[in-house]
Amino acid sequence: MPGLLIPTSHAMKGLFCMTPGATEAAAAPFGFSFVDLTAGSADLAAVDPRFSFLTELPDTKVLLFRDSCNGLVLLEHREERLADRLGYIVCNPTTKEWAAVPACGSPTLQTYPYLAFDPAVSLHFNLVQFQVEDYEQEFLSVHAYSSETRTWSDNLIDEQGEEEGQFPGWRQVSFYLGGKSQPCPFVNGFLHLVVWEQGEMKVVAVDVQGKGRRMIPVPQQPDSALWMCYFGESQGRLHYMTQEMLGAREDRFKLSVWALEAYDAQEWVLKGVVNTGEVFGENGGGGRNMEFEVVDIHQDRNVVFLTHPLEHDLVAYDMDREEVRTVATFDEHEELIGTARYVQCY
Repeated sequence: MPGLLIPTSHAMKGLFCMTPGATEAAAAPFGFSFVDLTAGSADLAAVDPRFSFLTELPDTKVLLFRDSCNGLVLLEHREERLADRLGYIVCNPTTKEWAAVPACGSPTLQTYPYLAFDPAVSLHFNLVQFQVEDYEQEFLSVHAYSSETRTWSDNLIDEQGEEEGQFPGWRQVSFYLGGKSQPCPFVNGFLHLVVWEQGEMKVVAVDVQGKGRRMIPVPQQPDSALWMCYFGESQGRLHYMTQEMLGAREDRFKLSVWALEAYDAQEWVLKGVVNTGEVFGENGGGGRNMEFEVVDIHQDRNVVFLTHPLEHDLVAYDMDREEVRTVATFDEHEELIGTARYVQCY
């Protein structure tokens, strides 16, 4: 669609946030809001924090965030909150242009769609959708969509031959269903998905046609008590975060941030370590569990966004300055259940 995909993108300016809204009735929409990350230094008057250019359309039912990439946002369209999906919408929040994408695959399977878009390479976007059974991790379908052809591929689950010995096929790996979301960052022209292969956690690089191309090991973790709490992209590099409990104290955790500095050499570098006491204060948890809940990392800076376990706050931890600041406060009923990056794209 003309005007939707324009080849000029800029720095990250904010975060769109999704909460349950004022009511959790089946037909009620989710609540959308916007967090300005520029400290007022940018003109964001044109930002539509509630996506009214979509929600006020006569045929719009319930929308929820699924992904964002380089200025575009992917939303799922449903009849009701817990109903089957009607399809997807890919939109440009800067220009208010959007494109509808039909639903694909089985309506009974758990569905995970991801957006790939690089305005420096192409004016078109791609989606790759994975489906798994409820509470099962085996891949059952893989489909790819191109905005150029406006069509979904057939199921690719059995068409994934080994690529130079790097990827064994979708039926030989399983989906990592950890945390509140399953991110799939787009870096170096590939989507990247955390999977299990023969009992080991790895990252598979997936091209925009839905084909696995290579396997990347995750950072070496000598202690089995560590677990992944975030996987994403910042400054053009993959970032992988783990946390662990500090000693016997159940109210104190340590967060480690790794970056894949050398992509081809698969070299992970530890960028920083911080504990919950340094971020939330020594008594911030009041003796309760203070496990890190990582929301995202800034696209252009070494800043990690986390939710405060008690105060309903979204906080930003600057790893370079070792500073913490609150960037948003939500009402008690407004649990943060999804975010999308706002990158101005003209």
